[in-house]
Amino acid sequence: MSKRQDAAASVHGIVDASAWSATDWDALAARSPLGDAFQSYEWGEVKRSLGWTPLRYAVELDGRRVGVVSIQERPLMRRVPGPLGRLRVHYAPRGPILLEATPVAASAVLRALEGIARARHSLALTIDPTWLEDGELAAKLPESGFHPAAREVQVSRTAMVIPIRADEDEQHALLDDSTATNINKARRAGVSTEQVDLTSPDVREAALAEFFEMHAATGRREDFLVRDREYELNQWRSLGEAGLASLWFASVEGRRRSGLLLLHCGRYVVLFAAGSPDDADLRKNRANHLLHWSILRWAATAGFEGYDLGGVDTHAFPGLPKDNSHPLWNLYEFKRRLGAIGEVRVRAHEYAPHQLLGALWRLARRFR
Repeated sequence: MSKRQDAAASVHGIVDASAWSATDWDALAARSPLGDAFQSYEWGEVKRSLGWTPLRYAVELDGRRVGVVSIQERPLMRRVPGPLGRLRVHYAPRGPILLEATPVAASAVLRALEGIARARHSLALTIDPTWLEDGELAAKLPESGFHPAAREVQVSRTAMVIPIRADEDEQHALLDDSTATNINKARRAGVSTEQVDLTSPDVREAALAEFFEMHAATGRREDFLVRDREYELNQWRSLGEAGLASLWFASVEGRRRSGLLLLHCGRYVVLFAAGSPDDADLRKNRANHLLHWSILRWAATAGFEGYDLGGVDTHAFPGLPKDNSHPLWNLYEFKRRLGAIGEVRVRAHEYAPHQLLGALWRLARRFR
């Protein structure tokens, strides 16, 4: 343990978890009810390739564990002597994770994060938990030393969550009539769906490579960022091996026409990446509709409570769409018709132990 880790762990209620196994860490950070794959052991290790060092802590209150957090750390400036050389930048993606969904637990974890930030010589510690914007957990943020960040980190603050019903008829009742019609249309068109076993190297590598090509093609069509091929494959592989991701395809006449990569985040399964080849013709075969339905039925048997289809906003157009003037209105309608209910999560917040340096950091972030 480094001296800075020693100092952070000495703060009351903070337990250094750097020596925990991946299995033990993921059991709390990713698989507990409010867990998230972005807080998993594997996600932290993947980020090492981008120059971040993962730090892992548990937080205790009155003898019980109430939260965990994986924090990515990097130096503000490398090989710089003096005080500036000690400064670090910290980010807890989709963290912290509460093990008790109570305001008391939220306050305890936020106080612990402030202690960690001070001990680690943080210029700024940024968090973006998946707490509802108007919920009782988010209400604890103004009472802490955390303030709205100068810039968002995640692409979206909204989510579209389909409640999972064990009974198939109850799940079907959540569908819009047009969506139910399109699911049947896909069946008549001969669409089939499959889940790839990402824990098996024999089938995983070829499937992930094919999915990347679909994802990249969609990125070119829809003009969104697709990271380097090896980086994407590495993160998908790592999460899949750990059982924190699953890959699904819809095929027509034996050819895969659509793919979805899902993250397993506590009680939710979350749509993380999607793709289809340029000639998929999804408007005709409606393969995506049957693919989502197949995932819903699998998620019910796997014990998930919700299927998060992802966001429907951008930094330029925040919030849930209200009418067709919003650029993502059609995407919103597609997800709504599958039975999804919109949520708005709290914006990114940050804590700066040194007020003046924190103000300069926020100013610089606004113009980056």
